[in-house]
Amino acid sequence: MSKKILVIDDEELLTKTFSRMLEKRGYEVFIAKNGQDACEIAEEEVFDLIITDIKMPGIDGIETVKQLRNIFLKRKKIYPPEIFITGFADEHQEKEAKKLNPVAYILKPFDVQMLLQRIENAIN
Repeated sequence: MSKKILVIDDEELLTKTFSRMLEKRGYEVFIAKNGQDACEIAEEEVFDLIITDIKMPGIDGIETVKQLRNIFLKRKKIYPPEIFITGFADEHQEKEAKKLNPVAYILKPFDVQMLLQRIENAIN
């Protein structure tokens, strides 16, 4: 059974790239364009990893992760590891994100091989 990854980002090009790259490696990829979509998907699915942008319209990635954790807790599911990705290094947001203890906090643009290694480490 393939591992499931939820990718949350409002940049369509990035999500398509992630999708292709991860599916090639055998992962099942779910895409959410914002936090609300991610929460709706999480009501039905269980994931092995969540990759989320921090800055998005509506609910930001930090709040999205908090809401997702509550959904998994309510469903009595262990919440998966998370990787935060951001193109804007904001000191306050970085501090808030790191309080959630993600497996990685990555700045855009990022090295694809490094990201893939972080994904592999987080899932396995």
